[in-house]
Amino acid sequence: MESTHRTIKNSIYSFLGYGWPILISLVVTPLIVSGMGIKDYGIYTFFNTVISFMGLLDFGISTAVGKYLAEYHGRGDTERIRSLLKTANSIFLGVGIIGCLVIVIGAFLPFASTIFANYTDYKLIFIAAGILFLISSISSTYTLIINSLQRFDISFKIGTVGLTIQQLSILWLVLNKHSIGTIFLVQCVIAFIAIIIFQFVSRRILPNNPYRLGWDKVEAKKSYIFGMVTFANNMATVSLTYLDRLIMPFFLGPSSLTYYSIPGNIAMKVPGISNSLSAVLFPMASSLSGSGETERLKTLYVRSFRLITVLAAAVTVTTIAFSRQLLTYWISPDLAAKATTVMIILAATNFVLALTGPLSSFLLGLGKLKFLTILSIAMAALNTILLVILMPLFGINGAAWAYLLSLIPAIYMFYFTEKHYLKLDQRAHYYRNIFAKNLLVSAIVLVVSYFGAAHLVHNFAEVFIVGGCIGILYLVLYWLFGFFEPEDVESIKKTLLRFFH
Repeated sequence: MESTHRTIKNSIYSFLGYGWPILISLVVTPLIVSGMGIKDYGIYTFFNTVISFMGLLDFGISTAVGKYLAEYHGRGDTERIRSLLKTANSIFLGVGIIGCLVIVIGAFLPFASTIFANYTDYKLIFIAAGILFLISSISSTYTLIINSLQRFDISFKIGTVGLTIQQLSILWLVLNKHSIGTIFLVQCVIAFIAIIIFQFVSRRILPNNPYRLGWDKVEAKKSYIFGMVTFANNMATVSLTYLDRLIMPFFLGPSSLTYYSIPGNIAMKVPGISNSLSAVLFPMASSLSGSGETERLKTLYVRSFRLITVLAAAVTVTTIAFSRQLLTYWISPDLAAKATTVMIILAATNFVLALTGPLSSFLLGLGKLKFLTILSIAMAALNTILLVILMPLFGINGAAWAYLLSLIPAIYMFYFTEKHYLKLDQRAHYYRNIFAKNLLVSAIVLVVSYFGAAHLVHNFAEVFIVGGCIGILYLVLYWLFGFFEPEDVESIKKTLLRFFH
């Protein structure tokens, strides 16, 4: 029971750490878009996408280090921990240097002068983005220590402060007409300060592990063997998530990326909330798997899945119901006219992604990566094919449909995993039951929204207030109908009392 409370408590911190960025983005994003303009914001998004893609250069090592660090800490093997961390430091430094060089070299390739022909500062952006990737890569070990030891309370506190400073600095620079290159340089300074803080904190929670470079062949080989399989999965996942944003400027121009990315960023909050809650499942699954506690592992999966399903459904339905109003009053009527359909499609897409979050975390924790990787590659390949077909024909709406349709193989992922890895019975009945409950509540909430609540919205504050009430209404109705399991309600109550005591 204690581990259950700890899991939910960590999930609360992880959720709070995810919720704050949403709140601050609600304030700063429209001001940043207005200050930059549609085209420049598209360029800014493009470079952030490039940095995300460069994260693939670690070949899955970060996931491997997180897994083995959790296992070694659970066994109390300090010698293995020390060897693992020194090796990880060396790897992440090398990854950062290579990624930095790749990004900087991009400034001198022909495509750069073509896409950014009217932007004289673009080479500085490449250089600053490369430096930012280098700094972020070096800090990977410290963030992994905090998360692997399940100290999500610390991650929440540091992340909240850091993000707030970052977003406010970007806003100040935009309002004072500084270039995108300057924005990235300032982010480099903030990221460097964050390294110092993370290093100090990680030493406090894991003593006698100072930052040192080293190389342990056993740990390196072990991490790369695990990581290479993870790399294929990560590559497929990142391609599935960001490929549309990476190639869209080439097909439709930088401005189209703004019309696509803003509703996409909103819709991504659905699986983001799921991932913030299921982030604690990876180290928990590794720990339970290592100790052979199979039944507790099954219970953790089933309970986390049904709770995340309800929460993701509540957010998705609210997003769909108020998509046009949110884009209109948050950004502009012009963006709402061009991007509302995209937002609705991507909201449905990200609901599916939200459900795969717990599944992926468990598969990673169990080390069952082959099947996950095959399915991820299949979805990424399908997405690539559909993007090439649908984007030229239907523009940003085509890109959104390509993303949604590419998730069809996820259905088989659930079936195979639950039958062969978790050995769960009667799942067909379980899925019919839980989705019937959510469909009933969704139908009621959508009717209330379209024919009642939507007419109460006349500005952004009302979108936020009324939309929030609709989301709460979803959860209340689910509870009033008696759809929540009694043990889930009891565990949440006890954990909340402990958390706020």
